[in-house]
Amino acid sequence: MVLTEANIPDSDDWWLVRLANRLGEGLPRMKKLSTYRDGDALLPTDTWDSATSEQYYRFCRRSRLHVAETLRDARTDRQEVVAFRTSAQGDDNGDMVAQAIWDRSRMAMQSVPLFNDVGDFGRAYIITTPDSRGKALWQIENEWDTISEADPRFPWITRAAITVGYNAILRTEEVTLFRPGYYRVAYRSTSVPTLPSDGTVWSVTSDWTWVSEPIRTGTIEDSLVIPLATPDGFGIYEKHLDTLDRINEITLNALTLIVMQSFRQRAVMADLDDTYPEDHPTKAGQPIDYDEVFRTGPAALWTLPASAKMWESAATDVRPIYEARKDELKDLCTITRTPMSLFDSSNANQSALGSQISHQPLVNAVKRMNRVTGVSLAQAMSLSLQIEGELSRSEFTQIQVEFAKVNPATLAEKAEAAPKFKAGGAPQAYIDAEVFEMTPQERQKAVTDRAEDAFNQALALATTPDQAVNLTGAAGGE
Repeated sequence: MVLTEANIPDSDDWWLVRLANRLGEGLPRMKKLSTYRDGDALLPTDTWDSATSEQYYRFCRRSRLHVAETLRDARTDRQEVVAFRTSAQGDDNGDMVAQAIWDRSRMAMQSVPLFNDVGDFGRAYIITTPDSRGKALWQIENEWDTISEADPRFPWITRAAITVGYNAILRTEEVTLFRPGYYRVAYRSTSVPTLPSDGTVWSVTSDWTWVSEPIRTGTIEDSLVIPLATPDGFGIYEKHLDTLDRINEITLNALTLIVMQSFRQRAVMADLDDTYPEDHPTKAGQPIDYDEVFRTGPAALWTLPASAKMWESAATDVRPIYEARKDELKDLCTITRTPMSLFDSSNANQSALGSQISHQPLVNAVKRMNRVTGVSLAQAMSLSLQIEGELSRSEFTQIQVEFAKVNPATLAEKAEAAPKFKAGGAPQAYIDAEVFEMTPQERQKAVTDRAEDAFNQALALATTPDQAVNLTGAAGGE
């Protein structure tokens, strides 16, 4: 049965058609951003003669300056989740149950494409589902096949979301609709998937059939799809595509000038005859082919009148063009809050204060991204803990996401700061976390290592065998 309630607002039929068409309308944007992410934005899309086209493609590929990836990695490389804290007792070094969910979902690996998708496209998604044992798993998606719509009054609440897939065995295209408290699947038969991957628009009608009635998600009242986004919803370089185009075109123009100057124009300035003289032994009176006369070659020899002068076109200085590209790159770094030292090695030897000042805008940008991302990760973790029945840990307001330091200190800076904090009365746990910047696992190991060191020192200071036996017995009893 086709969707009969597609015209009724807020019905499941209506949401499926609405979100599927929104997804389809956004595919050209996804394709465009993907070309910049992959470094292919400079390549032309026009079709010419195959030989000419391939030669020009090769030249354009050599002219690319892949800046977009560095702009993104400058932020996402500094995003690293090290622990989750919940309302559970004794989770000073991170909640082990929450950490198990993160590890089970292989998020040490999946978080890289997740944060990169957010950086490239401005949005990505986590779909929380239970496995066969009832344990929570996180599935990572982006807007090539997944989209959601939030409540306009409470943007952290997902009103509806869909994900699109293709079942090659049944030859059916499937859409899973997620609503607060339930989900359901619709399908339509097709020999090939219709969701395009080339950036063309995808449109959907009501020719879908529900597989079953809504499937409840137990006590979970929220949607299982959690969106992650940049603070403004745009990709890191999405607003600056024109600047990226200028940088690539400047590079292309500079290389074009360099190549063209390999074929300099040459001329002979003289009063030359149009025909061979009457006394020429074989070509008397015939027109002179100067292309043949002045044929170039490593052994070519030209006979010229005594009054003739040679002329050769001057080389164009391409250094101003590359300076213009550097200026464009500086402007791009400024407006995207990216340190210029990532592109210009001559800035790498600046002073410590200068380096700190130049990196501070980037540090602030990453911290803001972490705050926004942390809310979504906490929501996903809350859903996961509910799925596993850990209700005492699942209160969203009590879940905190701990990120690694955005701008970590050097070993020398840590060694210098630690004694000062200790002299000021800071506890060792605080010094481990804030000064030495240890992860929760490292802090837990440090506590164990210090206990072992204290025991070994006491054992070494024992003056009699009986004292050593007592120390060993006490350690064994503990």
